[in-house]
Amino acid sequence: MEVDLCFVMDCTGSMGGHIEGAKNSIKKVVEYMENMEPAIKIRVGFCGYRDHCDGSNRLQIFDFTYSCDEFKNRLSGVSASGGGDSPEDVLGGLNAAVTSMTWRNPTRVLLHICDCPPHGRRFNNTDDDYPNGDPNGLTAEQVLREMQSAGIYYGGCHL
Repeated sequence: MEVDLCFVMDCTGSMGGHIEGAKNSIKKVVEYMENMEPAIKIRVGFCGYRDHCDGSNRLQIFDFTYSCDEFKNRLSGVSASGGGDSPEDVLGGLNAAVTSMTWRNPTRVLLHICDCPPHGRRFNNTDDDYPNGDPNGLTAEQVLREMQSAGIYYGGCHL
């Protein structure tokens, strides 16, 4: 079995108390999957997201690699920073993972780790700089439809 496994993670300041634990858990999953070879051949990738106010630091993408060591080394450099209001650019992060990563293996899995909802009153009732939803016009339905069209299985973990 050949698998593309992409971790999508909220990397804003609110994850500060959780990010090391989340990264350690990701590394354990990657090591476990690496030990499944040759039955499972895995490529791992990462898409970290922050919020719209974080400019060029909003997305942190590591495209797929067969090298678990390379992946773990790159993941070690991920830190929690940024974010403005309570919601985050969840839809932007998921969309980037679906559209910017080079998915190619027949089995495609996206694991999402987060602690805050996306922008828009439909998802939250907190301080939201974008109460009408994603400022780039993304919708959950649109992103999930793209994910489904690409044959990506989605799983999430809310901290």
